[in-house]
Amino acid sequence: MKCMICKHGETKVGSTTITLEKEGSTIVFKEVPAQVCDNCGETYIDDAITKKLLQKAREIIKSGVEVDIRKYEKVA
Repeated sequence: MKCMICKHGETKVGSTTITLEKEGSTIVFKEVPAQVCDNCGETYIDDAITKKLLQKAREIIKSGVEVDIRKYEKVA
């Protein structure tokens, strides 16, 4: 797809790192599947993956963890 940010690049299959912060917790997910613009590097995350990440983040925050870094897994 055409990048919505730079309007010049095309997105390609790749991965990215997502950092979420809420309620005093910082959660980092590495190697998250994404579409990455070949011109500016902007990343686009699939809705299903976003839903999984947010659910996992809620679980992590609920456990009281302040900092959590993990590699993305399909089951996240």
